[in-house]
Amino acid sequence: MVLFVVFPVFLVASLIGDGVGMVGVGDVRSGGRPLVDPVSLFRLREGVYATDLLIVAIAELDLFTWVGRRGRVCVVEVGEEFRLDPRALDVLITYVVAVGLMERCPGGEVRLTPLAAEYLVAGSRWDMRAYFGSLSERPGCVEMLAALRTGETASWSSSPGDGRDWSDRLVDPGWAGRVVAAMDSRGQFLAGEFAAALDGLGDVGRSLDIGGDSGVYSCALVDRRPGLRASVLERSPVDRMARQLLAERGYAGRVDVITGDMFSGPLPGGFDLHVYSHVLHDWSGEQVRGLLAASFAALEPGGWIVDHDVHINADKTGPLPAAEYSVMMMHGTRGKCWAVSELGAMLAGSGFVGVRCEGTTGDRSVVVARKPAG
Repeated sequence: MVLFVVFPVFLVASLIGDGVGMVGVGDVRSGGRPLVDPVSLFRLREGVYATDLLIVAIAELDLFTWVGRRGRVCVVEVGEEFRLDPRALDVLITYVVAVGLMERCPGGEVRLTPLAAEYLVAGSRWDMRAYFGSLSERPGCVEMLAALRTGETASWSSSPGDGRDWSDRLVDPGWAGRVVAAMDSRGQFLAGEFAAALDGLGDVGRSLDIGGDSGVYSCALVDRRPGLRASVLERSPVDRMARQLLAERGYAGRVDVITGDMFSGPLPGGFDLHVYSHVLHDWSGEQVRGLLAASFAALEPGGWIVDHDVHINADKTGPLPAAEYSVMMMHGTRGKCWAVSELGAMLAGSGFVGVRCEGTTGDRSVVVARKPAG
Protein backbone atom coordinates (compact mmCIF):
# COMPACT_ATOMS: atom_id res chain seq x y z
CA MET A 1 0.00 0.00 0.00
CA VAL A 2 1.27 3.46 -0.90
CA LEU A 3 1.09 5.98 1.93
CA PHE A 4 1.02 9.71 1.40
CA VAL A 5 1.66 12.81 3.45
CA VAL A 6 -1.14 15.36 3.41
CA PHE A 7 0.02 18.97 3.49
CA PRO A 8 -2.00 22.15 3.27
CA VAL A 9 -2.51 23.55 -0.20
CA PHE A 10 0.78 24.99 -1.44
CA LEU A 11 -0.14 28.56 -2.31
CA VAL A 12 2.37 31.04 -0.92
CA ALA A 13 2.03 34.60 -2.19
CA SER A 14 5.33 35.84 -0.80
CA LEU A 15 7.67 33.20 0.53
CA ILE A 16 10.23 35.56 1.97
CA GLY A 17 10.29 39.25 2.66
CA ASP A 18 11.66 40.34 -0.70
CA GLY A 19 8.53 39.23 -2.54
CA VAL A 20 9.48 35.82 -3.94
CA GLY A 21 6.27 34.28 -5.23
CA MET A 22 5.73 30.51 -5.26
CA VAL A 23 2.42 29.31 -6.61
CA GLY A 24 1.00 25.81 -6.30
CA VAL A 25 -2.19 24.01 -7.25
CA GLY A 26 -5.22 22.91 -5.32
CA ASP A 27 -5.26 19.64 -3.40
CA VAL A 28 -7.05 17.07 -5.57
CA ARG A 29 -6.55 14.21 -3.14
CA SER A 30 -9.38 12.05 -1.87
CA GLY A 31 -8.95 10.79 1.67
CA GLY A 32 -5.28 11.76 1.64
CA ARG A 33 -4.47 9.85 -1.54
CA PRO A 34 -4.20 10.95 -5.17
CA LEU A 35 -7.10 10.00 -7.38
CA VAL A 36 -4.72 8.78 -10.12
CA ASP A 37 -1.06 7.79 -10.38
CA PRO A 38 0.96 10.68 -11.91
CA VAL A 39 3.87 8.54 -13.13
CA SER A 40 3.08 9.39 -16.76
CA LEU A 41 3.47 13.08 -15.93
CA PHE A 42 6.79 12.44 -14.19
CA ARG A 43 8.03 10.64 -17.28
CA LEU A 44 6.96 13.39 -19.65
CA ARG A 45 8.82 16.02 -17.66
CA GLU A 46 11.90 13.96 -16.85
CA GLY A 47 12.38 12.56 -20.35
CA VAL A 48 12.16 15.88 -22.16
CA TYR A 49 15.81 15.90 -23.35
CA ALA A 50 16.09 12.25 -24.33
CA THR A 51 14.78 12.67 -27.89
CA ASP A 52 17.33 15.42 -28.54
CA LEU A 53 20.07 12.98 -27.56
CA LEU A 54 18.68 10.35 -29.92
CA ILE A 55 18.52 12.82 -32.83
CA VAL A 56 22.16 13.78 -32.23
CA ALA A 57 23.25 10.14 -32.06
CA ILE A 58 21.50 9.40 -35.37
CA ALA A 59 21.99 12.56 -37.39
CA GLU A 60 25.15 14.20 -36.08
CA LEU A 61 27.25 11.24 -34.97
CA ASP A 62 25.77 8.58 -37.28
CA LEU A 63 26.50 6.30 -34.34
CA PHE A 64 24.44 3.34 -35.48
CA THR A 65 26.01 3.16 -38.94
CA TRP A 66 29.49 3.18 -37.36
CA VAL A 67 28.66 0.48 -34.80
CA GLY A 68 26.73 -1.59 -37.35
CA ARG A 69 29.69 -1.80 -39.70
CA ARG A 70 31.88 -3.17 -36.92
CA GLY A 71 29.44 -5.68 -35.48
CA ARG A 72 30.53 -5.35 -31.87
CA VAL A 73 32.57 -2.51 -30.42
CA CYS A 74 33.92 -1.60 -27.02
CA VAL A 75 32.18 1.35 -25.39
CA VAL A 76 35.56 3.00 -24.87
CA GLU A 77 36.14 2.86 -28.64
CA VAL A 78 32.85 4.70 -29.19
CA GLY A 79 34.05 7.50 -26.97
CA GLU A 80 37.37 7.73 -28.72
CA GLU A 81 35.89 7.68 -32.22
CA PHE A 82 33.37 10.44 -31.57
CA ARG A 83 35.43 12.41 -29.00
CA LEU A 84 32.81 12.10 -26.28
CA ASP A 85 33.09 13.07 -22.63
CA PRO A 86 33.18 9.87 -20.48
CA ARG A 87 30.16 10.82 -18.36
CA ALA A 88 28.13 11.80 -21.42
CA LEU A 89 29.20 8.61 -23.21
CA ASP A 90 27.96 6.51 -20.31
CA VAL A 91 24.58 8.28 -20.35
CA LEU A 92 24.33 7.93 -24.15
CA ILE A 93 25.06 4.20 -24.22
CA THR A 94 22.75 3.48 -21.29
CA TYR A 95 19.96 5.38 -23.03
CA VAL A 96 20.29 3.72 -26.46
CA VAL A 97 20.41 0.32 -24.75
CA ALA A 98 17.34 1.12 -22.67
CA VAL A 99 15.40 2.40 -25.70
CA GLY A 100 16.14 -0.85 -27.55
CA LEU A 101 18.65 0.25 -30.20
CA MET A 102 21.76 -1.42 -28.78
CA GLU A 103 22.45 -4.28 -26.43
CA ARG A 104 25.35 -4.79 -24.07
CA CYS A 105 27.70 -7.73 -24.63
CA PRO A 106 30.32 -9.30 -22.35
CA GLY A 107 33.58 -7.43 -21.99
CA GLY A 108 32.15 -3.92 -22.19
CA GLU A 109 31.09 -4.20 -25.83
CA VAL A 110 27.84 -3.18 -27.49
CA ARG A 111 26.10 -4.15 -30.72
CA LEU A 112 23.02 -3.02 -32.63
CA THR A 113 19.60 -4.52 -32.17
CA PRO A 114 17.60 -5.50 -35.28
CA LEU A 115 15.55 -2.30 -34.90
CA ALA A 116 18.59 -0.06 -35.23
CA ALA A 117 20.21 -2.21 -37.91
CA GLU A 118 17.16 -2.01 -40.16
CA TYR A 119 16.23 1.65 -39.74
CA LEU A 120 19.26 3.66 -38.56
CA VAL A 121 22.16 2.42 -40.67
CA ALA A 122 23.34 3.88 -43.98
CA GLY A 123 22.57 1.63 -46.93
CA SER A 124 19.56 -0.02 -45.37
CA ARG A 125 16.47 -0.29 -47.57
CA TRP A 126 14.49 1.28 -44.71
CA ASP A 127 17.00 3.94 -43.64
CA MET A 128 15.21 6.61 -41.54
CA ARG A 129 18.22 8.73 -40.61
CA ALA A 130 17.10 11.63 -42.79
CA TYR A 131 13.77 11.70 -40.99
CA PHE A 132 15.52 12.34 -37.70
CA GLY A 133 18.12 14.56 -39.36
CA SER A 134 15.45 17.04 -40.40
CA LEU A 135 15.20 17.99 -36.71
CA SER A 136 18.91 18.23 -35.98
CA GLU A 137 18.95 22.05 -36.06
CA ARG A 138 16.76 22.24 -32.98
CA PRO A 139 18.54 24.37 -30.35
CA GLY A 140 18.27 21.47 -27.93
CA CYS A 141 20.19 19.24 -30.33
CA VAL A 142 22.93 21.80 -30.74
CA GLU A 143 23.22 22.02 -26.95
CA MET A 144 23.21 18.25 -26.61
CA LEU A 145 26.05 17.75 -29.07
CA ALA A 146 28.12 20.28 -27.14
CA ALA A 147 27.34 18.50 -23.87
CA LEU A 148 28.39 15.16 -25.37
CA ARG A 149 31.67 16.53 -26.63
CA THR A 150 32.69 18.79 -23.75
CA GLY A 151 30.93 17.38 -20.71
CA GLU A 152 30.13 20.95 -19.71
CA THR A 153 26.83 21.76 -18.00
CA ALA A 154 24.33 23.50 -20.26
CA SER A 155 22.04 26.24 -19.03
CA TRP A 156 19.23 24.75 -16.95
CA SER A 157 16.09 24.18 -19.06
CA SER A 158 18.01 25.71 -21.99
CA SER A 159 17.29 29.23 -20.74
CA PRO A 160 19.53 32.11 -21.87
CA GLY A 161 20.78 32.43 -18.30
CA ASP A 162 23.83 34.41 -17.26
CA GLY A 163 26.56 31.81 -17.58
CA ARG A 164 26.03 30.29 -14.13
CA ASP A 165 24.86 26.74 -13.63
CA TRP A 166 21.66 25.95 -11.72
CA SER A 167 23.45 25.49 -8.39
CA ASP A 168 25.31 28.80 -8.53
CA ARG A 169 22.05 30.55 -9.38
CA LEU A 170 20.49 29.45 -6.07
CA VAL A 171 21.89 32.58 -4.41
CA ASP A 172 19.17 34.46 -6.30
CA PRO A 173 15.96 34.29 -4.19
CA GLY A 174 13.74 34.34 -7.26
CA TRP A 175 15.45 31.36 -8.86
CA ALA A 176 15.74 29.55 -5.52
CA GLY A 177 11.99 30.02 -4.97
CA ARG A 178 11.23 28.36 -8.31
CA VAL A 179 13.50 25.42 -7.51
CA VAL A 180 12.04 24.90 -4.04
CA ALA A 181 8.51 25.06 -5.45
CA ALA A 182 9.38 22.48 -8.11
CA MET A 183 11.03 20.05 -5.72
CA ASP A 184 8.28 20.45 -3.14
CA SER A 185 5.53 19.74 -5.66
CA ARG A 186 7.33 16.55 -6.68
CA GLY A 187 7.87 15.54 -3.08
CA GLN A 188 4.20 15.88 -2.19
CA PHE A 189 3.56 12.65 -4.10
CA LEU A 190 6.83 10.82 -3.46
CA ALA A 191 7.42 11.50 0.24
CA GLY A 192 4.96 9.07 1.80
CA GLU A 193 6.23 6.02 -0.04
CA PHE A 194 9.80 7.12 0.61
CA ALA A 195 9.15 7.19 4.36
CA ALA A 196 7.38 3.83 4.26
CA ALA A 197 10.36 2.23 2.53
CA LEU A 198 12.51 3.03 5.59
CA ASP A 199 10.38 1.08 8.06
CA GLY A 200 12.99 -1.67 8.13
CA LEU A 201 15.63 0.61 9.61
CA GLY A 202 14.25 0.17 13.11
CA ASP A 203 14.60 2.89 15.71
CA VAL A 204 16.11 6.12 14.41
CA GLY A 205 16.50 9.08 16.74
CA ARG A 206 17.72 11.94 14.56
CA SER A 207 17.72 12.31 10.79
CA LEU A 208 19.54 14.83 8.60
CA ASP A 209 18.11 15.55 5.14
CA ILE A 210 21.13 16.87 3.26
CA GLY A 211 20.15 19.38 0.56
CA GLY A 212 16.54 18.82 1.62
CA ASP A 213 14.90 21.84 -0.05
CA SER A 214 11.45 22.43 1.51
CA GLY A 215 11.81 19.62 4.06
CA VAL A 216 8.96 17.63 2.51
CA TYR A 217 10.71 14.28 3.01
CA SER A 218 11.58 15.07 6.62
CA CYS A 219 7.93 15.89 7.25
CA ALA A 220 6.96 12.47 5.91
CA LEU A 221 9.52 10.81 8.16
CA VAL A 222 8.35 12.47 11.38
CA ASP A 223 4.72 11.73 10.48
CA ARG A 224 5.58 8.05 10.22
CA ARG A 225 7.99 8.05 13.17
CA PRO A 226 6.53 10.21 15.97
CA GLY A 227 9.69 9.93 18.09
CA LEU A 228 12.02 11.12 15.35
CA ARG A 229 13.67 14.53 15.40
CA ALA A 230 14.50 15.65 11.85
CA SER A 231 16.76 18.36 10.48
CA VAL A 232 17.21 19.77 6.99
CA LEU A 233 20.63 21.02 5.87
CA GLU A 234 20.30 23.83 3.34
CA ARG A 235 22.19 26.91 2.30
CA SER A 236 20.80 30.43 2.11
CA PRO A 237 18.29 31.53 0.87
CA VAL A 238 16.68 28.07 0.63
CA ASP A 239 17.07 27.66 4.40
CA ARG A 240 14.76 30.62 5.05
CA MET A 241 12.17 29.30 2.61
CA ALA A 242 12.23 25.88 4.26
CA ARG A 243 11.76 27.37 7.73
CA GLN A 244 8.75 29.36 6.59
CA LEU A 245 7.12 26.41 4.86
CA LEU A 246 7.73 24.12 7.84
CA ALA A 247 6.17 26.68 10.18
CA GLU A 248 3.14 27.16 7.93
CA ARG A 249 2.59 23.42 7.79
CA GLY A 250 2.90 22.93 11.53
CA TYR A 251 6.21 21.06 11.52
CA ALA A 252 8.51 23.65 13.06
CA GLY A 253 8.53 21.80 16.38
CA ARG A 254 9.62 18.51 14.82
CA VAL A 255 11.75 19.54 11.83
CA ASP A 256 14.43 22.23 12.09
CA VAL A 257 16.68 23.73 9.45
CA ILE A 258 20.46 23.94 9.71
CA THR A 259 22.12 26.55 7.52
CA GLY A 260 25.15 25.15 5.77
CA ASP A 261 26.76 23.95 2.57
CA MET A 262 27.19 20.19 2.24
CA PHE A 263 30.46 20.72 0.37
CA SER A 264 32.00 23.07 2.95
CA GLY A 265 33.59 21.40 5.93
CA PRO A 266 32.36 18.40 7.93
CA LEU A 267 28.66 17.58 8.11
CA PRO A 268 26.85 18.16 11.42
CA GLY A 269 27.27 15.34 13.95
CA GLY A 270 24.82 13.58 16.24
CA PHE A 271 22.59 11.98 13.56
CA ASP A 272 21.89 8.29 12.99
CA LEU A 273 20.23 8.74 9.59
CA HIS A 274 21.45 10.73 6.59
CA VAL A 275 19.07 11.24 3.69
CA TYR A 276 20.02 12.35 0.18
CA SER A 277 16.84 12.77 -1.85
CA HIS A 278 17.36 13.71 -5.51
CA VAL A 279 20.75 15.18 -4.61
CA LEU A 280 23.51 12.82 -5.73
CA HIS A 281 22.31 12.83 -9.35
CA ASP A 282 23.36 16.50 -9.58
CA TRP A 283 27.04 15.90 -8.92
CA SER A 284 30.12 14.26 -10.40
CA GLY A 285 31.50 10.95 -9.21
CA GLU A 286 34.26 12.71 -7.30
CA GLN A 287 31.76 14.96 -5.55
CA VAL A 288 29.43 12.06 -4.71
CA ARG A 289 32.30 10.08 -3.22
CA GLY A 290 33.20 13.15 -1.14
CA LEU A 291 29.64 13.44 0.18
CA LEU A 292 29.45 9.75 1.06
CA ALA A 293 32.79 9.95 2.87
CA ALA A 294 31.56 13.02 4.78
CA SER A 295 28.41 11.17 5.79
CA PHE A 296 30.40 8.17 6.97
CA ALA A 297 32.58 10.42 9.11
CA ALA A 298 29.64 12.32 10.63
CA LEU A 299 27.10 9.53 11.22
CA GLU A 300 26.81 7.86 14.59
CA PRO A 301 28.15 4.27 14.68
CA GLY A 302 25.45 1.97 13.36
CA GLY A 303 23.79 4.87 11.55
CA TRP A 304 22.08 4.65 8.17
CA ILE A 305 22.51 6.42 4.85
CA VAL A 306 19.72 6.55 2.25
CA ASP A 307 19.83 7.75 -1.34
CA HIS A 308 16.29 8.36 -2.65
CA ASP A 309 16.34 8.92 -6.40
CA VAL A 310 15.77 7.55 -9.87
CA HIS A 311 18.38 4.81 -10.28
CA ILE A 312 19.79 2.97 -13.27
CA ASN A 313 19.77 -0.80 -12.78
CA ALA A 314 22.97 -2.64 -11.91
CA ASP A 315 23.85 -3.76 -15.45
CA LYS A 316 23.00 -0.37 -17.02
CA THR A 317 20.32 -1.63 -19.37
CA GLY A 318 17.54 0.62 -18.05
CA PRO A 319 14.88 1.08 -16.99
CA LEU A 320 13.95 3.48 -19.78
CA PRO A 321 12.45 6.24 -17.56
CA ALA A 322 15.67 6.31 -15.54
CA ALA A 323 17.83 6.39 -18.67
CA GLU A 324 15.75 9.28 -20.04
CA TYR A 325 15.97 11.21 -16.77
CA SER A 326 19.73 10.65 -16.75
CA VAL A 327 19.94 12.51 -20.07
CA MET A 328 18.40 15.56 -18.41
CA MET A 329 20.86 15.32 -15.53
CA MET A 330 23.81 15.01 -17.91
CA HIS A 331 22.60 18.04 -19.87
CA GLY A 332 21.92 20.43 -17.00
CA THR A 333 24.03 19.26 -14.04
CA ARG A 334 27.44 17.76 -13.31
CA GLY A 335 25.90 14.37 -12.63
CA LYS A 336 23.63 11.67 -14.01
CA CYS A 337 21.28 9.03 -12.64
CA TRP A 338 23.62 6.65 -10.84
CA ALA A 339 23.43 2.91 -11.33
CA VAL A 340 22.75 0.83 -8.25
CA SER A 341 26.07 -0.94 -8.87
CA GLU A 342 27.94 2.38 -9.02
CA LEU A 343 26.40 3.61 -5.78
CA GLY A 344 27.11 0.28 -4.11
CA ALA A 345 30.78 0.52 -5.02
CA MET A 346 31.05 4.13 -3.83
CA LEU A 347 29.25 3.37 -0.56
CA ALA A 348 31.49 0.37 0.10
CA GLY A 349 34.52 2.49 -0.73
CA SER A 350 33.48 4.93 1.99
CA GLY A 351 33.12 2.13 4.56
CA PHE A 352 29.37 1.46 4.45
CA VAL A 353 28.04 -2.10 4.57
CA GLY A 354 24.83 -3.96 3.78
CA VAL A 355 23.91 -2.02 0.63
CA ARG A 356 20.41 -2.80 -0.63
CA CYS A 357 17.89 -1.24 -3.01
CA GLU A 358 14.10 -1.09 -2.74
CA GLY A 359 11.63 0.43 -5.18
CA THR A 360 9.19 3.09 -4.01
CA THR A 361 6.94 4.98 -6.45
CA GLY A 362 7.18 7.27 -9.47
CA ASP A 363 10.13 5.29 -10.90
CA ARG A 364 12.04 5.99 -7.67
CA SER A 365 13.90 3.73 -5.28
CA VAL A 366 15.97 3.94 -2.12
CA VAL A 367 19.54 2.68 -1.86
CA VAL A 368 20.24 2.01 1.80
CA ALA A 369 23.50 1.20 3.61
CA ARG A 370 24.80 1.26 7.18
CA LYS A 371 27.86 2.47 9.02
CA PRO A 372 29.26 -0.42 11.08
CA ALA A 373 28.43 -0.20 14.77
CA GLY A 374 31.87 -1.16 15.95
